[in-house]
Amino acid sequence: MPKAKVNYWLFQANPQVFRLQEALADDALRTFAVKAHKKSIAEGDKIILWQSGKKAGCYALATALSTPQLIPHSEKEKAYFKTTPAEDQRILLQIDYNLWNRPITKEIVPNSQPFQEFYAGIPGTNFKATQIQYQQLVEVVEHLDMVHEPEVEYATNRFYQHTLNTILQGPPGTGKTYQTVNYALSIIENRTLKELAIEPRKDLRQRFEKYRAKGQIQFITFHQSYAYEDFVEGIKPSTKDGQIEYNIEDGIFKQIALKAKASAKYKQKHVLIIDEINRGNIPAIFGELISLIEPDKRAGQTESIETLLPYSKTSFSIPPNLYLLGTMNTSDRSIEAMDIALRRRFNFVEMPPQPVLLQPAIEAGVNLEKLLGTINNRIEALLDKDHLIGHAYFMEVATLDDLMELFAKKIIPLLKEYFFGDLNKIGLVLGKQFFNKIKPADSTIFGDFDGEFVEALNYKKVYILKAPIDWKERDFIKVYDKNYVA
Repeated sequence: MPKAKVNYWLFQANPQVFRLQEALADDALRTFAVKAHKKSIAEGDKIILWQSGKKAGCYALATALSTPQLIPHSEKEKAYFKTTPAEDQRILLQIDYNLWNRPITKEIVPNSQPFQEFYAGIPGTNFKATQIQYQQLVEVVEHLDMVHEPEVEYATNRFYQHTLNTILQGPPGTGKTYQTVNYALSIIENRTLKELAIEPRKDLRQRFEKYRAKGQIQFITFHQSYAYEDFVEGIKPSTKDGQIEYNIEDGIFKQIALKAKASAKYKQKHVLIIDEINRGNIPAIFGELISLIEPDKRAGQTESIETLLPYSKTSFSIPPNLYLLGTMNTSDRSIEAMDIALRRRFNFVEMPPQPVLLQPAIEAGVNLEKLLGTINNRIEALLDKDHLIGHAYFMEVATLDDLMELFAKKIIPLLKEYFFGDLNKIGLVLGKQFFNKIKPADSTIFGDFDGEFVEALNYKKVYILKAPIDWKERDFIKVYDKNYVA
């Protein structure tokens, strides 16, 4: 029979005793201690899970799945206690809204009459709450979801289907390598990119490095001399007692593949990040494994394939829990020769420039968003979208001096590379304010030869770029506002 009355409770965790936020992040919280109201808490009751201390706030909303009783801690749950937890009465929980990455802090708890008697922050574990308090917190969650993320983002026990082979591609400076941290964590932690995007970068990097230390993430960069022997396996010389020995050594791909196979039933995910994947000789590096990376060719799949490795003479297959994540600079001319076999086996994610991420204007008054947007519109018209300029170049620009240094050392050299030094096209991108027009050399300096080319020299316009010391604030503003007058 359905429960006649639902009670509402505030359960509070002391971070000096139990790391509630981390347990929720790892989907490890299944029970909670009950110190008070043991006879009143029942299955079906609604619970506000609160963490006290410096990061105080509501970190989850839950439903009781049992009455208080002696329930042993799971090994996974024990890991989040600062000391060995005592055996005590606990209830089983179902997490309805997991807010570990975006808690309702005490600053944004509704400032309404129902919260005038809200017991969070005082010593204790279990307190009474009210239906209105619980519902108003639900409304806060749903409102934040409508503004920032779909409601499903807070659901527990989510499963996101990640692609096994992915390449982040885009022009230089669009944050491809930067985003591999988020993509790798999204795969391993089974979280969405939107959730990860709102976390502090420092926290993301710390977890990324933790997984690297455990061997779940490996990072390499391809280059022209990178070989199969570095990637899969090869014979490497070593010296022992003054004698040279030749041993078969596993490459980084084989190492992480074997580690992924060793995880129980492929449950633990592993990610190999290959930066600048297009710079390597793909057929030579992957060799016979190029076919085995396909999802249906992985170990345990319907079309699973094993191959005999040439050096060790051992059978080898690629596990289904090993994810390949590459980056590719679309302006790099090496992509023209990129192996079609690789293109067919990877999903490509476009990483375009995002000028909207830049601060509207630096202290000098130059609008960076408009500046980059205008430059990219012109580059796309003259070349294509693969040769745009990424927003990452401009992220640290705060002063006119910063901007001038960026243009002198990065932007103009990049434009020269894009247009093979053609200053006329660079002028179409930046405008004449960055140039000095000089009179061409007199045709009489050339040898005595009657040709139409010599005659044309008298009418040719020759431009040279101004020195950075001569650049002014107005020169940058006139890139996107031709009528600007200082």
